[in-house]
Amino acid sequence: MPTYIVLGRLTPKAKQNPVEARKARDKNWSDYEKLGLKIRAYSTLGRFDSVLILDAPTEELLMKFLMAAGATGNIETETLRAIPVEEADRFRSG
Repeated sequence: MPTYIVLGRLTPKAKQNPVEARKARDKNWSDYEKLGLKIRAYSTLGRFDSVLILDAPTEELLMKFLMAAGATGNIETETLRAIPVEEADRFRSG
């Protein structure tokens, strides 16, 4: 199952109403975990407020999850496809 790293920044809306932002987040996560998305979440210090490590059975499910999260207006994300180094090494020459 492909793995993705999602870097998140809270929006001013989320910072103004953190309780509602958490409720929206928890509902979104619960809905998508039922569909097979595996979510590992970390709060972070620095440029980003959070890091999610997602295992998604399909890119379609990943995209729907990210669109739903963004639609809340509480978070802005940057997504990276994570490839295990052993797998990536097969594509490197030398």
